[in-house]
Amino acid sequence: MKKLFIGTTIFFAITTTSLAYILLFTGTEMVKNEKDTRITVKYAPDLRDFVLNEMRNYLEVISEINEGLAEDNPEKIFRAASKQGQASIKETPARLLKLSPIPCKKMGFAGHYMFQAIADSVKTNYNPKTTIKQLAELTNNCIVCHRTYKIES
Repeated sequence: MKKLFIGTTIFFAITTTSLAYILLFTGTEMVKNEKDTRITVKYAPDLRDFVLNEMRNYLEVISEINEGLAEDNPEKIFRAASKQGQASIKETPARLLKLSPIPCKKMGFAGHYMFQAIADSVKTNYNPKTTIKQLAELTNNCIVCHRTYKIES
């Protein structure tokens, strides 16, 4: 009975350690490609899908903010910007935060903070010119990220 307990304990320890290693330390890799000056960041398929979905959400929200500007509708801008503000950071998988290169994390967080800044600015003192400037800063952050990185799995 004692040998069975020891064997089972060892088996579970090895299995747990292996799974922890896979979940925490695999799934991303940075690669340089001579033909493409961007840095390729390789994620596990689920993380890649999450990142690509976040980028699509950014574009959708930017479009909604532009619609709000065109309609001179600060409430629409606030609702849109709030979707991708600081609150949405909580939805980011912990694995992605652990595995992403620091510069990628900085750009991602910066984007969320810029959306939050737009929402806060519109709520406290709506000025279309200010919102347009903030939106330009946000899209510049996106451009720098896309020029620097390429996501693959």
